[in-house]
Amino acid sequence: MRRRAVLCLLFLAAAACGGCGGHYILTVPDQVASAGGETAAVVRLQRNDFFVLSPPVKAAAMRFRVADGPLRGAYTGKLGYAGATVVVPKEPGRYVLNVAHLDIYGDEVIREAPTYVWAPDRAVVAIDLDSLPGLWLGSSKEAARALRRLAEQASLVYLTRRSTRRHADTHRDISRAGYPDGPILLWRRQRWHIVRDGRLRLPRVVVESRLVSQLDELRKVFANLTTGVSRSRLAAKAFAEAGLDCVVVGSARLTVPTKVTYRANWAELAEMGL
Repeated sequence: MRRRAVLCLLFLAAAACGGCGGHYILTVPDQVASAGGETAAVVRLQRNDFFVLSPPVKAAAMRFRVADGPLRGAYTGKLGYAGATVVVPKEPGRYVLNVAHLDIYGDEVIREAPTYVWAPDRAVVAIDLDSLPGLWLGSSKEAARALRRLAEQASLVYLTRRSTRRHADTHRDISRAGYPDGPILLWRRQRWHIVRDGRLRLPRVVVESRLVSQLDELRKVFANLTTGVSRSRLAAKAFAEAGLDCVVVGSARLTVPTKVTYRANWAELAEMGL
């Protein structure tokens, strides 16, 4: 009983200090797009109310822009998701997606995420980020050397189970460990599709509740995404299911209907490549 009373007092104190409105949580993932095309940017807006409660915010107007490109807008749905097709530059490079929301009370939230623009015929290699050694505890020179050699011939995309909210910190971890830069994507994301409606037939992104593989969608844009690298059997299986050839580092062994190349360690991968 006494514990319940203390919790109630803490709850009321938080409400008195922060109010019932809380603060916005805007989640914006990394973007990957073909040069001169568009990226379908899907974000989520929530509002943190009372400790751990972060309900979605619906019917909120969101603004999207990559670099100095045209401004695009969309409203969040009942799950807090909003999506828009955003034009990216014609020149390959690393740009910034800016997403913002301003409510009727004048509260504004702005988030930025890196946007990687690649030539459509660029070779791409998928890396299981969670199996990289030394990412959060020190470093691994051999693994970093192996990936830097791969990056000389192809763009790297990192797949992870880490929450999107932690990806900015993960970019810093990647840089600190000596790994090449690249987009960080979740293994699976919300499914979306594009519709055209209204008098001007403008494209609109409709976000669904079910999840789909990121690899399947990436391969539609980058046909030369053909290989995945991992030391995890589970990740290698996911690469195989997406139709990618697998490079397995370490002792894991697979029985899958796709090409599998084994490397004993990261030093061997650095020397022999894919």
